[in-house]
Amino acid sequence: MISTRGKCVILVFTGLVLSSNICCVLASTASEIIDDDDVNLNHIENVQDYLINGTFSDEDEFPDMGSVRIVGGEYAQLNQFPFMAIVHQLMGKGVISKCGGSIISSRWVLTAGHCMGSKPRLVVFGVNDKTGIGYNFYRGPGIAMWNEQGVLHPGYSKTVNDIALLYMPQNIPFGENIQPIRLAGFNHGTFAGWRSAVIGWGVDGPTGSGTDSLKYAVLSIISNYACSTYWSITEKHICTAIQNQEACRGDSGGPLVVYIDGMPLQIGIVSYGDGACPSGRPGVFTRVSAFADWIAHNTGLYFY
Repeated sequence: MISTRGKCVILVFTGLVLSSNICCVLASTASEIIDDDDVNLNHIENVQDYLINGTFSDEDEFPDMGSVRIVGGEYAQLNQFPFMAIVHQLMGKGVISKCGGSIISSRWVLTAGHCMGSKPRLVVFGVNDKTGIGYNFYRGPGIAMWNEQGVLHPGYSKTVNDIALLYMPQNIPFGENIQPIRLAGFNHGTFAGWRSAVIGWGVDGPTGSGTDSLKYAVLSIISNYACSTYWSITEKHICTAIQNQEACRGDSGGPLVVYIDGMPLQIGIVSYGDGACPSGRPGVFTRVSAFADWIAHNTGLYFY
């Protein structure tokens, strides 16, 4: 339990519902502000087009998300998010710890620190539907690899430095449905006021079951100052705001993404949120740009 300004809440460390070389580019300035009251976020035919350079007018207030449906999210189209990875840790006796991750190079997958553990992991690429994944096998159209090597941040402590790198035993075969994602680097800003997408195979509520189909939800990013009203955070965190709805537990380790010039850019990693879902409290993510040095040091990937 963590006290947040007189309120005692239960943290869920299993994440949010939704809760080659890397090219890290400078963020461009948004050209216009879109009024969300005129947009139904539940029926966006092209989420990339909607997210590109979309901002809100006041970064220190909770933006009006209108009719956005956070809990449950929307189903992803085939190949819409080719950087997604399924990370299942085999805990023993048929128990699976389910996480998500993102492909950042031909050998490396980025995920949350609390997804690391000490057990072997089955990592699957190139699928939207994970029906064919069992305890220690995979029968499906994607690519599956066993993973036992990785790097956990040395300062990891659940709510701080919640980041890890998984090293694949062989090259990940890139194609139309399997591609790496760029990471936010040293020169990116806070992204407060931007629209973002969180992606994963999350659940529909605190007692819901997981979904076999990949989903996404459109969220607005708020400033750390606004987020600190609810959580004790640092500059290494990034938060998303939800009004009257909440991103629930599900695939930790999945990416928080914005789009710049039509290209996805990962700015966060699903970390934690409030167990009372929906609660209206912000979701908390690991801020990727705060760990650019650490990622570069461990992977040799180039940031600019």
